[in-house]
Amino acid sequence: MIVPLHLAKVFDNGIEKMKAHELLSSPGTWCQESPAEDAHGNKVSAFHSDAVKWCALAAIQKAYPPSEWEQAMDRILRALSVSDKGIRQLSKSDKACCLMEWNDDRNSSFREIREILVEADL
Repeated sequence: MIVPLHLAKVFDNGIEKMKAHELLSSPGTWCQESPAEDAHGNKVSAFHSDAVKWCALAAIQKAYPPSEWEQAMDRILRALSVSDKGIRQLSKSDKACCLMEWNDDRNSSFREIREILVEADL
């Protein structure tokens, strides 16, 4: 498989894994209202080979194995000031929905999304 150089750290083939905030390195790599987009702005899945932009949740899914997704979502929710008690009451699906709503909110900016990812060390 040929891996684009800017995504090389994402794949676990002996290369250090990229963090979600590194994947979302500029406003041009972030999207709203879709898990991911290709270079033409078409909505694609987070793992689509043509994806060049990702939402916050898709960046987590792209950068971490499925076994780490819930822990990563918990870290984001804590960074967003959700209490541990509140987090425990949410299912994995609820947590994903919270992250999608936060990412897609018209008041959310790339800067805010990335700052929270950095704060959560993701």
